[in-house]
Amino acid sequence: MSLGKRIREYRIKRGLTQMQLAARLQMTEANISSYERDKSAPPSDKLNQLSDILGVSSDYLLGRPTGRFEAAPAGEAGPRAASEGGLRTLENDFSDDEILTLAAHRIGHEGPLSSQELEQIKLAMRIALSKK
Repeated sequence: MSLGKRIREYRIKRGLTQMQLAARLQMTEANISSYERDKSAPPSDKLNQLSDILGVSSDYLLGRPTGRFEAAPAGEAGPRAASEGGLRTLENDFSDDEILTLAAHRIGHEGPLSSQELEQIKLAMRIALSKK
């Protein structure tokens, strides 16, 4: 999906008209129309404001993958799906070992995890969760 289509989709989901969005961004309605039709792209400062107003990350608007654990809008399929069952989608897309490997990579581990490392992580998680 293009940047313009994402802007339009989330503007509508937020119940905003092009005129209302333009006013909040201190721009013209023609600017918003141009973005939504992919005739031009918003400058970075306006893109940041747009993402705040629309409730999504600027990376999401630009179509960049930002990590499999990030919430995404309702109705979007795949591992980033967020609404009810976002975690369920994550569980369906990845095995437990893949989830642990992704978590290890997020904190700086490089490469695959050995079965012993996976078991150590699982044990550490059980210990941490039992201390609640």
